[in-house]
Amino acid sequence: MINFNIAQECLLALKSHSRVAFDHLKSRIDTTTFEIPMFNGLYSGASAMNTLSQHQEIISSNLMHVNTPGHRRNIPAIRQRFDADAGRRGVALGPEVESVQRDFSAGRSVATGRALDVAIAGDGFFLYNNGGQEILSRNGRLYRNPNTNELVSEDGFAVQGRGGAISIPPDVATRSITINDDGTVSADGQELGQLRVVTAPNNQELEPIGTLGFMAPNAGMVDADTTLEQFHHELSNVQPVNELISLIVNTRQYEAMQRAARSIGDTLAEFIRS
Repeated sequence: MINFNIAQECLLALKSHSRVAFDHLKSRIDTTTFEIPMFNGLYSGASAMNTLSQHQEIISSNLMHVNTPGHRRNIPAIRQRFDADAGRRGVALGPEVESVQRDFSAGRSVATGRALDVAIAGDGFFLYNNGGQEILSRNGRLYRNPNTNELVSEDGFAVQGRGGAISIPPDVATRSITINDDGTVSADGQELGQLRVVTAPNNQELEPIGTLGFMAPNAGMVDADTTLEQFHHELSNVQPVNELISLIVNTRQYEAMQRAARSIGDTLAEFIRS
């Protein structure tokens, strides 16, 4: 027997595009409902639109951070959801974003001519300290803290050297600071410290902290065997052309699913009224 209340909920969920409505609907649908292919098609279409909407948000976020130094591109991991998730078999419920992974490939290195800009040529992260919390970041735009004379990020987090924070004497001109490819920081012939670059045991397990970087893991970090480039900084690894193409493709897929779901919805509405 057809459950007409659920049929009406299908239509409402389709019109609202509400993720909560879709999930609530899934929990309400019983075994006999999906014996009607029309219901399955309607729910699958609505689920696909919901997933495409989430994908659109991820693409938009990537584009927003094209010029954010050290930002890592987000990639949605999409899986096909089946009725077995609800204890039944054989019926596809449409796709869903299972998780969001990150692309840790290197971003574009840009020459700036600024003495306190440093880029990592290879794997690894700079290590920053924020009140005892260690943060990993590819952003090597450094500044001088006028109060502590330490090298810090633009957010004021002290960059860590092999011996802790690196201090620059107040009488040293910024333009006289040199940073060798091994991270050694010098000024006027005096060695002031060595920037620390580390790798994590599993980049995909790193927890992001906004656009700042990632929380350092409790264990497993090792010093990276890599080189640094002074007078450069690394931009995001987002490729704007690729993201724009994905945005167009995603939009067209959404519109196609919307037309298909609307057609099914109109047919179902007519069926309910008859």
